[in-house]
Amino acid sequence: MMGMSAPYYPASTATLANSTDDLTIIRVCIVKLFSKRQWASASVIASVLLVRAFCSTATASQPPIATVQRLIPGDRACYVELTDDSGQTSTERASLKICEQQLVGKRVRLTYESGNILAEACQGNPDCGKSETVMLISRADVLALAKPTTTIQALADGNYRYWSGTTNQSIVSDTLKAGIVFNFRKQGNNVSGVFGPVDGEAICVQGKVNGNTISGFAVQNLLGASVLSAGELFKNFGPSGALSVRRGYKVDRQRVRYDSALLNVAGLNRINAGSQTPPRGCV
Repeated sequence: MMGMSAPYYPASTATLANSTDDLTIIRVCIVKLFSKRQWASASVIASVLLVRAFCSTATASQPPIATVQRLIPGDRACYVELTDDSGQTSTERASLKICEQQLVGKRVRLTYESGNILAEACQGNPDCGKSETVMLISRADVLALAKPTTTIQALADGNYRYWSGTTNQSIVSDTLKAGIVFNFRKQGNNVSGVFGPVDGEAICVQGKVNGNTISGFAVQNLLGASVLSAGELFKNFGPSGALSVRRGYKVDRQRVRYDSALLNVAGLNRINAGSQTPPRGCV
């Protein structure tokens, strides 16, 4: 119709995640839905509360399901390092109570809500009186671990690779971006392979398999590696809880051997073996 201005839409809705007060959030959402002229109408103003609720949802870049890698308490929020099921990593802000939960290494379903945090301009001073409204993780529900349909013990002899992530791709790259991986060789009930986080310290595990559990020993080949447990008490190797070790000692400057190790891969998923050849044994 002549004389009416065309509807206006913002170039990006990224402003929503970084809005500094409720009025900004409401304005961004209203402009998305109505033209400038309609903005002034009484009916639009009466809809403010409904639109505010409409905006309290996660953005497309915030994963609804992911594995928690780290929890970092901060002055403004809890910072959660995540890896989604496609291997993509991100850091999301969460309410401070999230950092108090035992979530590292767990796969969780995330709930996001709009909330107020201390303004960045306050530089950590809680008495400055300024705040920002952002999207926060308000809840993290731990999901049950996926279990392989076939145990390692039942596999035919060969080379295999298991990963803590999930994918709908038949071929997964050798260069995984995140997660826990176990690249191993199976011969009868004998298993040997390398276990560890994709971007962290790895360890060689060798032993006998029963179901999805390998019992044997482990050797870490890393300059400066420390002994986690020298006695009879099992200690977790890494945050996943899948591998526990004991009876450790230094072989030399860069090798630590654990004469007792238990690795349970029930929480890992089988993917293609990849091109990296697993070790024949741990030395």
